[in-house]
Amino acid sequence: MSRDGTPPSATSRPRTVLYVADTERAASDGAAALEAVESGPTRSVHAVTTVERVRNWAAEADCVVFAETPTTAAGATLLEVVDACGETPLVLFTESSYAPTAARSTDGIDGYVRRDTDDAVSHLADEIEWVCAGAGTVADGPEREPESEPDAIALAGDRAPSTDRAAERLLEAVPELAACRDRDRLFELVVETVADALERDRCWLSTVNFGTFEPRVTTSAVGTDELSPLPREGPLEGILQSGEALRIDDLAADDRLAAPLADAASLCCVPVGDVGLLCVAAAEPDAFGEADCEVLSAWCRAAGAVRERIDDETGRRRERDRLENQRDRLRSERDRLAEERDRLEDERDRFRALFANVPEPTVRYETDDGQPVVRDVNAAFHEVFDVDPESITGTPVGEDAVPPGLEHRQTALADALRSGERRQLVSRRESVEGVREFLLTLVPVEPDPERDDHNPEGLIVYSDVTAANRTERELAAARARLETITDLVDDGVRTPLNVARGYLELAAETGDPDHFAEVDEAQELLRERIDELAAIAREDDVLVETEPVAVHDVARRAWVAVDTGDARLVTQAPNDRVLEADKARLRELFEHVLAAVIDEGDDHTGETPPVVTVGATDDGFYVARRASEDADEGSPATEPVPGQLAAADGTGYGLGTVERIADAHGWDVGVAEDGDRIAFAFRGVDSADDGPA
Repeated sequence: MSRDGTPPSATSRPRTVLYVADTERAASDGAAALEAVESGPTRSVHAVTTVERVRNWAAEADCVVFAETPTTAAGATLLEVVDACGETPLVLFTESSYAPTAARSTDGIDGYVRRDTDDAVSHLADEIEWVCAGAGTVADGPEREPESEPDAIALAGDRAPSTDRAAERLLEAVPELAACRDRDRLFELVVETVADALERDRCWLSTVNFGTFEPRVTTSAVGTDELSPLPREGPLEGILQSGEALRIDDLAADDRLAAPLADAASLCCVPVGDVGLLCVAAAEPDAFGEADCEVLSAWCRAAGAVRERIDDETGRRRERDRLENQRDRLRSERDRLAEERDRLEDERDRFRALFANVPEPTVRYETDDGQPVVRDVNAAFHEVFDVDPESITGTPVGEDAVPPGLEHRQTALADALRSGERRQLVSRRESVEGVREFLLTLVPVEPDPERDDHNPEGLIVYSDVTAANRTERELAAARARLETITDLVDDGVRTPLNVARGYLELAAETGDPDHFAEVDEAQELLRERIDELAAIAREDDVLVETEPVAVHDVARRAWVAVDTGDARLVTQAPNDRVLEADKARLRELFEHVLAAVIDEGDDHTGETPPVVTVGATDDGFYVARRASEDADEGSPATEPVPGQLAAADGTGYGLGTVERIADAHGWDVGVAEDGDRIAFAFRGVDSADDGPA
């Protein structure tokens, strides 16, 4: 019994079928589905994917099924498979886009079944039995029963021989159409092939451009200047939506569409997918038949499918190019960041090696939530300041790492550390060797751009400049002494020598012994000046060791040591000024200045007891004397004016020592007089209040 329940005939036997598809999976799935069909005799279906296997096995098979659409790349081997089949019949199992008329015009195709219908595989089984039963081929077999006609190729028709030739030419061009990879070339191929197949030189392809169909490709016989655009609305919009061809047998009598060419009498328009129209015009009416429209429709559907594939490939290619460009950009960015990371790691390693090996006391800090915090100190810091590293690790910078005297500048210092500014500060700090002067250098490390928390870090290096500053002060004092000696030689030694020489000459001329008395007086004055020069040359105690000193406190201590008589001392400014100075030398300076201003006041007979004022200026301090009746006015002392104080004997105040002490500190001295008032101003003074600069 056969699988459909009917008794087998004497000739009934299992069928051997080759199922040809482009991929192994498609071939295997199709073969299994065909073998499972219940109707007809038993079938042994073999999956085949290459032309070579068809050529090797076709002689042993009853039928070959070609299960790809010829207008696609997968179906481009149709003609090769037909040739490989030899005498074995071939059934085309294809999509409806490849019309029966196209199959009918191809030699070697014995059967045709559409793959996109209901029960398509069952119809395929019936078609195989039909061709295997010897019912004939597409070209010369008898007609089938009416119920099989929808899935079969019409065996005979009323087509003209020219249409058959056109279909054959179009079918021959299918492989080239399927292999096309460029949209413009596809449109050119569509027009060239149709013009050649139909032997019509009035052929063109128009594409949609807003509300019209604009000519895109034309044959050489059609000039774009003589070709009118076709309106999209109306019948052309309808065929674009339906996919059916539009045939106008007589353009002069048909008002559906105006003639696109002046000499066109009939027209056939076929949609190419959803993007354009293929138009063929003829100078005579009724130039196109239904078969022509059918052949052109099949060709244009194939072209539309290829166009969609090209667009898909183009889109994928553009997306691939975009992704590749993005990938290359990301790789470049990754490489750049890797190089930056390596550079920063090298910088950090160098920075940490520097921190570990620097011979000077050093603090490593990081900024945590905007607050510079001590992270570590090196061995030199521990040795110089005798500080346990664990006791200050994690504490804000400035509580211990920054020395006393900068507390009021912590905000500015923290801002400098947070911003990564390189700065230097000079200050004093208690060390194991006593109070020493240090130059603080803030060394920021370049931040890592990959870190989201952007916390700057760096080093604070302490350089001991005590000896250097002392040497500088010694040199300043020595220069001051040399300048004083030079002034004394010019003003105090040269003059007595000249006087003595003059009187000796007079005594030699006149013999008057009184002249020798003048010579003795000049020599005595000369000896005094020489002794003073020797004292200045030996004076080493003017060198200073500075420390924070309160001006008003030193002034009051000096006041007690001076014979002030009934004079009064008044200190100006709401807050005491703290200076960087040698306390003992500053007290000596005040003693000399206070004595000078009091002695000057006593020289004015009848003057009321003076008031001596000590006050601060923007860049130093001053000592002034004024009358007692002005003391309660609440006004400050006379504003000192600039002016270098001359040598002691030149001013009449005997303040050479004051100048030397001021010079040793690097200060300028100025004096101003106004009637019964006098003031001495000291400028260029380092103030511990403002912190070292």
